[in-house]
Amino acid sequence: MLLGSEVFFKESSWIQKVQGKKIGFMGHAASVTQNMSHTLSLLLNHPDINVTALFSPQHGLTGTKQANMITHEDSSLNGLPIFSLYSKKTRRFTPQMLSTFDVLLVDLQDTGCRIYTYLTTLFYALEDGQDKTIIILDRPNPLRRKVEGSLLKDQFTSFVGAAPLPISHGLTLGEAASWFKNYKKLKTNLIVIPMKDYSPEDPWPLPWVQPSPNMTEFSTAQCYPGTVLLEGTNISEGRGTTLPLEVFGIPYLKTEQIKKRMEEKGAEFLTGCALRPHEFEPVFDKYKGEICRGFQIHLNPSWRTKGPFRPYRLISLFLKCLYEIQKDFEWKKPPPYEYEFEKWPIDILSGCDRLRKWIEDPNSSVKEWNEWLTEEETQWQKERAPFLLY
Repeated sequence: MLLGSEVFFKESSWIQKVQGKKIGFMGHAASVTQNMSHTLSLLLNHPDINVTALFSPQHGLTGTKQANMITHEDSSLNGLPIFSLYSKKTRRFTPQMLSTFDVLLVDLQDTGCRIYTYLTTLFYALEDGQDKTIIILDRPNPLRRKVEGSLLKDQFTSFVGAAPLPISHGLTLGEAASWFKNYKKLKTNLIVIPMKDYSPEDPWPLPWVQPSPNMTEFSTAQCYPGTVLLEGTNISEGRGTTLPLEVFGIPYLKTEQIKKRMEEKGAEFLTGCALRPHEFEPVFDKYKGEICRGFQIHLNPSWRTKGPFRPYRLISLFLKCLYEIQKDFEWKKPPPYEYEFEKWPIDILSGCDRLRKWIEDPNSSVKEWNEWLTEEETQWQKERAPFLLY
């Protein structure tokens, strides 16, 4: 298999397309080839490529900045400007930024989750750079073709959801860019350099390099489309531990009662994983220095469970049972969350207010929630079909 970046450097025709142009590069710590060479280093050392500006998404070019709304400012590297696309000033391209390049090369390892902000940053670049050429060096989606969650509704658009995709969209970044350009009817000269000899059906083909500080393992990316919802609550999603987004809890959580209620109410949402009662003590973020009771998600214990792992449904069920049993549960209220100052964080995370209302409604059922999600997911699978490259 060859990554899009490896195809770019291997085939001289791609170099010829950008020769003589001012090149901007958008990447991060995980922008590496299979032999761990960083794409930026390869660009800077290539005699026919003129890199003129660097652009960093959330967490920074080197991936050192933690969590949400911990911004980083413009800086420089070897005399090249590094423009932050996650700062207090802006999350979008400014006229000054756009003046620094003719062609933008994008090499970002995404997680396949709409909430993970690199997708929004790319969408903004496509909107803002409509008189530019944007080249996506494509990479695998760690969630492969998995689709889960409701489609984002227009009134809940935010930095964790810039377009009507489900939480797990099942596209590579290049495929998502093509879909977005078509959806928005953009004039941007978009070029996707696809991977070679890649199939989404194959096992994950790469060493795992953290694309952000808390996306520590391949398994973390599998859990993230569910556990990220906990950012919209007072439940710790495990930040400040060695298993962020794979453990979750709160002091005094009634784990036994909640797990029993989950098994009774929606056992079909517990497939593909083992949910183990677990205690942890965060060293930063929610409940720093306190012992939290909760769960750890253990994936793919095929000898125990049957059916797919569906993290969005798993955490939806957990929150519903928690809401029924634990009276000290709270939704996290704005302001702010990811630069949104009015809407509820849980609503912009889920992409609508239906999840919150379903959890709060004592008469709502798992069956009706699953049926509605399935309708939304089926609709998306039809919509994305023309844009699949692999």
